[in-house]
Formats: sequence, C-alpha cells, structure tokens
Amino acid sequence: MVKKSFGVTIIFVISTFIQLISQIVVTRLFGASFELDVFLAAVALPTIIVTVIYGTLNDVLLPVLSEQKNKEPQGFNKFFTKTFVFLGSVITLLSLLLFFFSAPISELLYQSRGEQFIKAVTQQMTFMAWSYPLAIVATFFGSYYYLHKNYVRFPLAQLIGSAANVLIILLFATQLGIWALVIAFVFNILIQIIFVLPPSRIFSLSDLLPDKKDIQAMFSIIFTWLPLMLGYFALRSDSLLVRSLGSSLPTGSLVHLNLIFRIFSLATSIMTIGFQIVLLPQLIEDFNKKNYLKAALDVRKFKFITLGISIVITLITILLIPYVINLLFVGGKFSQKDALNTLKFIPLFILPAIGWGINNIFFQPLIALKKQKELGILNIIAFTLAWLTVFVCIKYFTPQMAISTGLITLLFTGIIGSEFLWQRYKKELLTGR
Repeated sequence: MVKKSFGVTIIFVISTFIQLISQIVVTRLFGASFELDVFLAAVALPTIIVTVIYGTLNDVLLPVLSEQKNKEPQGFNKFFTKTFVFLGSVITLLSLLLFFFSAPISELLYQSRGEQFIKAVTQQMTFMAWSYPLAIVATFFGSYYYLHKNYVRFPLAQLIGSAANVLIILLFATQLGIWALVIAFVFNILIQIIFVLPPSRIFSLSDLLPDKKDIQAMFSIIFTWLPLMLGYFALRSDSLLVRSLGSSLPTGSLVHLNLIFRIFSLATSIMTIGFQIVLLPQLIEDFNKKNYLKAALDVRKFKFITLGISIVITLITILLIPYVINLLFVGGKFSQKDALNTLKFIPLFILPAIGWGINNIFFQPLIALKKQKELGILNIIAFTLAWLTVFVCIKYFTPQMAISTGLITLLFTGIIGSEFLWQRYKKELLTGR
C-alpha cells in the first residue's frame, strides 16, 4: 500500500512541478500588476469550489459505489449512470446561481479595492463558474477508476490538464492578455475529462428514470455530501482568506503573497496526497471486513509518515525559497524588488505548511467510517474560529498577522478535532461497544 502511495505521489510531484512552471510563466508575463491581482482575486472562489468537488465527491461516492457493486453487480451500470445524471444536473443548477451572484460575492470579498477592481473580478469569476459542472464530471469518472483500484489514471489526467494549462497560457497570453489564464482554468478540467472517460459499456442509457430506491440512494449521497462539502469548503477557504486580506495591501502585494502561499501549500500537500488517495479505499475495505486493528495501525503509521514528510519538506522549502524565487521568477515584468517583497511573507506560512501536509490524512478514518456530518461540523467550527480570529487581528494588528493566525486556527482546529473524534470511534470499534 505504501508503494502505491509513493507511485501516486510521484505523479503529483510532477504535476506540482508543472504548476510551478505555470506560476513562473504567469509571474514573468504579468509581473506584480493590477491585472494579475484581479485574476488571483477572481480565481480564488472557483478554485476552492473545484478543489472541494475533487476532494469530497470521491470520498462520498466510493463507499456508495463499492456497496452497490458488491450487492447488485448486475444493476451497477444503471445505478452509476443515473447517479451521474442526477448529480451533474444538481451542480449545473448551482453553477447557474453562482453565475448570477458573482457580482455581490465579488463586492463582499473585495470591497476595499474599489469599483474597477470588483467589476473586473466579477467578469472573470462569472466565466469560471462553468468549471463547476465540469469538475463533477471529472471527479465522477475518476471515482470509477479508484473503485477498480486504478489509482494512477485520475492523477495522471490532472497532470496532463496542468500541462495543457501552461501551454494555453504560453500560446494565447499575447493575444488575450489575462483572459488566457481564465480560459486555461476551464480548459484544464475539460482536458482531464477526456483522459478519464470510462469504458462506454459502463453507461446504461435505457430506463434513466430513477425508481424509489434510486431516489433514496441519490438523496442519501446528497445529504452525506453536503456537510462534508461545507466542511471542506470551510477548510479550503484558506486561499480565500489569504486573498481577501491580501487585497487590502498595496497593488502587487497580492501577487507576492500568493506566490509564497502557493509554494508552501503545494510543497507539503502534494508530497502527502498519494498516502491520502491510497489510505481511504483500504480503510473502507478493512472496516467492511471488520479488520479494525489493522485499520487503526494503518492510520497511525500513515499519520506519522506524513507528519515527518511535512516537517522535512517545510524546512527544505524555507531554505530553498530565496534561491527558487531569484533563479526562476525574477525576469520579464517581475523585478528583483518584487522578489525581496515576496520573501518577506515567508514567516506567515511556516506552521500552516505543516497543517496542509497532514490535515487530509487525519480526516480519512472519519470519512471511511461515514462520519462526514461530524467532520463537516468540525470544519465549519474551524472556519468560524478562524474568521473570528481574523476579525480580531485585523482590528488590532496587521493584515499579515491576521493571515497567519487565521490559517493556523483554521488548519489545526480541524486536525486536533479530527484526532479527538478518531480516538473516540477507534476505542468503540476495538472494544466492541
């Protein structure tokens, strides 16, 4: 299992390297400019929503699809197709709502930057709303491969999507300007879908109308997914927190801040994501077979491994960032002065970096036990505490202090709370109470 984890991790490391290249290209092309500030503000919410879909829908679908496949293998294809159509329709309707509410959302988040900034953010955010139903399709198809223990296909598709993202920016930045980034964001997901299309035989197009049993199963998925989605949204609001507070700093600071934020968050989370992907299906299987002791030992082992990796990667990142920024990012419209201003933000992200590396591993046993509701509530509590901390810090201290304390509160409230819940449920499983 650990070998598979490292295999998937290698794919995500390559994908991260491609994203780093993308960051270099964008930074050199646009510099610390008003236009790039606008894009970073506009893409914050769509990125969170797509990440939430990628990070939660698979966790909800895998147990349901696995159960359906084992209990009624002959009706699996029909159930798969009906569920796909149902969820796709629901998210498309929600996308339309967000499409029309982009303006008030932009004003709420970035009111400190003025009308011109808000109007530009709204236009880009509106276009990127179409990425949400595409993310549903990509994740649903990815779940099919995870169900069949093909852990490589979906991560590989994401890697190809990231590469296409860079290519689109390079080819069209001169003609389209900042809108090349907006278009690349949507096409990235579209390309992923092409590479995770399941075999055509999986789709059963006859009798698509769901019966009573299907409706119950689909609403069960929605009610299970909703608290997990809200909780994960709360957890992944880190970029929204950073960019909302960063927008109050001088023009260009959002670019500097985002650069350090991206490097730290990607470095640790990508190095541990392979463990997360492999651990969940294994835990589900162990719990179904009542191998509780093995599951508990696996959870403990994976937590220690990912914690160690996160600490080491954070330390390496701190040492390498000055060289990376100066070597790779300085050039074009990004000056040496921009590099110095960027490096000033390093201390804000040291503790959060460790949190990004380990938080999802701490959540996996709760998800495998179908405790999505409890996990969602926990993350909403973490979100609330984080923003309360932000409001206090922004009043008495600097935006930089508010960003750091807000992130630490958001991440470690979820980690500590999930560990407390797991210890409680583990005791019940092992003692049979």
